Amino acid sequence: MSSSSSKKLENQNIPDNEYKTLPEGYGETEAVLLPRDPYWMYIYWEITENSVKNLISSIGIETYSSAKKVIRVYEISEKDEFLGFFDIPVIFEARNWYINVKECGKTYLCEIGIITPDGRFIGIVKTNKVSLPRAGVSDIIDEKWMIVNHEFEKLLEISGVDYIGKGSAEIAKSLAQRWEMLKSVFSRVSSFGISSFSSHEILKEKEKEKVKNFWLVADCEVVVYGATEPNATLIVGDRKINLNPDGTFALRYALGDGNIVIPIRAVSQDGTMKRGITFKISRETTKDE
Repeated sequence: MSSSSSKKLENQNIPDNEYKTLPEGYGETEAVLLPRDPYWMYIYWEITENSVKNLISSIGIETYSSAKKVIRVYEISEKDEFLGFFDIPVIFEARNWYINVKECGKTYLCEIGIITPDGRFIGIVKTNKVSLPRAGVSDIIDEKWMIVNHEFEKLLEISGVDYIGKGSAEIAKSLAQRWEMLKSVFSRVSSFGISSFSSHEILKEKEKEKVKNFWLVADCEVVVYGATEPNATLIVGDRKINLNPDGTFALRYALGDGNIVIPIRAVSQDGTMKRGITFKISRETTKDE
């Protein structure tokens, strides 16, 4: 292939400049609300010039210029009733915002608009509804499993302390491994012709076994989370913590027996303001044999 032909093919694979970046807008006034976690939502929007011009023509340029631009956050009931709201000052040119709510597990809807000097709220565009998840541990618990064979002692080696400090994905992987071992042991017990796993029948079948094991492993940890100004300095204990772009943070601590103190300090960018919160946590573990 000639050099001129290869250059021609290379040029065909290079997109035009106008396709290298996404457009700043799509010419429609709209807003979208997304859930982030139990206490945070993310909203992005576009307000066209025509929408602003129509608003100005209806209320006047002076009223519009002196009005306060806000995101109004509504709490919505299961029957789509408005239970309350609060306002967040914004600038329309920002085009996106992170929203913090005080209550998790609720349904919210946002409306971008203005508050006129006489206190009227004039909405421009509404978002979709968003239902935030609840925070904390689920009240749904796993089924209880009976240990039917001494080989279940091996499960202790992949249980208990190995879970401490692991994330949910790692725990799920360990539980999957445990389930595979459970199926293997159950298949061996089934080979003896046992159709039920009741303790009476297993003891009858395994009369020579001296000990039938029944075990329980549990532990707990502490998750500390919060938010401050994105440009602030955050110190937890004696460590400086890197904040997320929106100013949020989350830390996980192993919780052993005894007392633990977690001091949290935030210092403003210019060093003139400080805020602090201290958690004091106590744990005492007892075992019933």
